[in-house]
Amino acid sequence: MLLHSPDPSVDCRLADSRRWWQAWTAPELRLVITCDALEVFQFQRAWWSSSRPQIISHQRHALPGNAHDILPPDALWSTLSDVLAPLVDQRWHVVVVLSNQYARWLVLPWQAEIRSQADLAAYYRHGLQQAFASDGQDWQIQAQPGGYGQPTLLNALPVALMQQLQTVLATHRLLPGIITPAWTLAANLALQVMRQQGLPAEGWIVCRETGSLTVACLLQGYWQHIRQVPVDSQWQQTLHQLLLREQAIHPARADLPVFLPQTPASSVRQQSVPLFVEVAALARQGSH
Repeated sequence: MLLHSPDPSVDCRLADSRRWWQAWTAPELRLVITCDALEVFQFQRAWWSSSRPQIISHQRHALPGNAHDILPPDALWSTLSDVLAPLVDQRWHVVVVLSNQYARWLVLPWQAEIRSQADLAAYYRHGLQQAFASDGQDWQIQAQPGGYGQPTLLNALPVALMQQLQTVLATHRLLPGIITPAWTLAANLALQVMRQQGLPAEGWIVCRETGSLTVACLLQGYWQHIRQVPVDSQWQQTLHQLLLREQAIHPARADLPVFLPQTPASSVRQQSVPLFVEVAALARQGSH
């Protein structure tokens, strides 16, 4: 289960949509896919900058998945088809959020000798193969370069998953505007908080799911590191220990704030959506 309160147009930026007209004018249909559930949110579009999108409905459909699987359970596809059947040909901006367990994240260092796009693509594939060789998947890779001399943030999703998802959506004539791993939502929200509060672009950005944390370090506007760790009910202790280890290795990261969602998606209210919030650095709290 993804523990995140959705915030349409902020956690999934409209500018990132492949269907820009629907993104700006249509209500949002958000499909959140994790190993144990398909969550379906419908949001009414907010027409004024001072207003916020309102939840029209929220459904949760249990799935018999496993937290270690690299692909969703087969039951997802029949459940998704049943959910989409009443919506055929309706006008929605479709946002698909995939559990971080189906994504692979990697920060790769700058390589000055790489000059062609072909060599760059090969460098990305090699990095993923070195880091995740045991997964045995073909990956659809997206890169976020950090600028000249800076690291590149990669995310990769299984090609098989993307193809099946596109097929089911196309069958119901609902083309997706955004398909993204869950951590991207946490990152977008954290960056929004930084901009609104005039904070420097740096911090630990955490996306929490029932069985895992995805934690990334942003320093002086550039991604330094990202990793996924398994957790249980003692997730806060795991996060404390992770950050303390990182800070011991990299002292410059010792005073960075930690950003993480304040409420789970399943408890979201009909009338409003709580904002993502900045919290005090958990590692500093845990060290006292």
